Order: sequence, then structure tokens, then C-alpha cells
Amino acid sequence: MRKICLFIVSSLMAFSVFAQTREDTAIFIPTVSAARPDHAAFFKENFDMETVAAGYSLADNANSADFTLRLDVSPNMITYDDGFQEQAPPDEPQFLLRVTLVRNEDGFEMVSFSFPFTELEEMYDFNLFLLYQAMANVPITRLGEVIAETDRWRNKWLYVRGSFDYPVIANHIHVGDEIYGRSIYNPLNPLIENQELDNITAVGLGVTIGLELQFLYWMSAEANFVFRFGEPHDQNAFIPGLGLQLKFPLKPANHFMLEPYIMGVSQINTSNTKFPLWAAGGGMQFGVKGGEIGAFFIDANFLYSFDYVETPNPMQDWLPSNIYYTRMVVSIGIGYKIGFMDRRR
Repeated sequence: MRKICLFIVSSLMAFSVFAQTREDTAIFIPTVSAARPDHAAFFKENFDMETVAAGYSLADNANSADFTLRLDVSPNMITYDDGFQEQAPPDEPQFLLRVTLVRNEDGFEMVSFSFPFTELEEMYDFNLFLLYQAMANVPITRLGEVIAETDRWRNKWLYVRGSFDYPVIANHIHVGDEIYGRSIYNPLNPLIENQELDNITAVGLGVTIGLELQFLYWMSAEANFVFRFGEPHDQNAFIPGLGLQLKFPLKPANHFMLEPYIMGVSQINTSNTKFPLWAAGGGMQFGVKGGEIGAFFIDANFLYSFDYVETPNPMQDWLPSNIYYTRMVVSIGIGYKIGFMDRRR
């Protein structure tokens, strides 16, 4: 009689609290820990069914769930003052089902309690009650927070991005002297020192196509193809490259996010101009909501090449046939990325 009254009161309280807040909450139930295989199979199967019937989502793993519901079955033991233990008498419940709810975001154990039983058949009447009792300890404001409809666009496992980039390079070019990160000289025969040749302000348009994996709520990695067209002294230059970015998404509001990142690029030579193989740098991507599954973004980054650029000299009548300069590029890009597969925090 005590169990029946407890079941009715607790179920009504729990149901009234959660009736409007559990639609987007995912629960992962791992394999039940039990000495008897029939206990493990029974509770795993029944709690899976009750979870779905109660309106929650059933997740396949903890990474895609809001909460983990652990179930453990053990004998009901009586412990005496001297520490001696023995099985409960036959007229008392012989087993204990322990239910533990863990918040996956930070591993916090929100609630843990035990429920006594003897026969599995009697638990058909209590499994749903135990599920509600566990979930009643979750604050209302927490439920559905992870993947609210307005937040889906920035919580995807995978993004495909495309952008147009306009590189602006450090401008002043001197013979034999590095100024503002860019200098032209002949390493074998520096002729004229500190004489300014020209003032170059821009190079051609670039395109970036990438695939971004958001493997953590606060970290993602993007592999991309980078294409640059034109250089100050070689307007026909085509500079393809393979890039890798490690991003750290910040999500302070529902309709925008910031992604500072570090990056490396391997460049490929396809023209008369010889470009350095490796370059590295960092940047910031500012994204705004562009539909339920995508984002428009502005991307600003800085890229430094680890060797000199060698290119034919356009003024060969008074300087060497080839000129050399360091290459530091500041790029501004505008693009869009579309996401696939909702993820949870």
C-alpha cells in the first residue's frame, strides 16, 4: 500500500512539472549493471520503452544526450552495527534497483536513489514512476536548453563552408631592407639599400571551400581548400593550398557567434612565381544566423609564410632578374556555411 500511494503522489507531481518541458531532452541509458542477466535485460528494455513513452528522446550514446540514466541492481543487504552484512529476510524485498541521473554537460550527479523489489513482474507498475522521479530533480530551465529551435544553426556536428576572400598585403617594398614585413632584395647581391620601389596595396580575389567538424561544444576543426588568384608582381599567379583550422566557438547570444582560430596552410606552386610551401597564422570568424541550419559570416585572418617569395622582376633593366620578398597576408572574407546533424552540449 505504501508503494502504491508513493507512486500516485510522486507521478502526479513529476508529470505536472515536466509535461511541457521534455520534448527536446535526450536520455542515454547504458547497459544495466546486474548480477543476473534477466535483471539487466528486463530493466534496460523497460526503461528504454518508458523513456520514449514519456516523450523523451532516447540517445545511442552519452555524447548526443543531455542526461545519462544509470541503472544498477544489487541484493538487498542488511548491515548491522558491527559491520556484518546478510541478505534481507524472505518476507522483505530481496533486491535494490539504484537509479542515478547524470548531467552529461559537466558529469554532475543530479540524483541517486534506490527502489526495493523481489519479482520483476511487480516492477511493471513502477518503472515509469522511477523515471519521472529521477527527471523531477532537473530544473525546468535546463530542459530543452541544449538545442532550442533558435539555436540549431550553430549546434551542428558538420558544416560545409564557402567564402570569397580579398587579401590585403603589407605594402612598402624596399631593396635590401625589411619594412612592414615585406621586402624585396637579391640575397646574393643586394644592390640598393633602403630605396623604395613602389607601393602595392592589394592582390587578387581568393576562394575558400571547407568542411568543419564541431566535435565539442566549444571546439571544432576545419579542413579546407584555399585558392588565391594574382600577386602584385604576377597577376596571373594561381596559388592553391590545403588548410587546417582549429576553432574555439563562443556563443554569447542566440543569433550570433564568434570563432577565434589558429590555422596552417600548405601552398602549391603553379606559376612562374615561387611561393613558400608552409604558412601559418590565425583569425576570427563572426557568424550570424542564416536560417535554421546555416550562418552567414565575415572572416578576418592573418597568414605568415615561412620563406621568401621569388618572382620575376618587372624592372630588369636596373635590378636582378628575380626579386624576393616576405609574404604576410591579411584577408577579409564573406561567406556562408550550412550545418548537418544536430548536436547536444
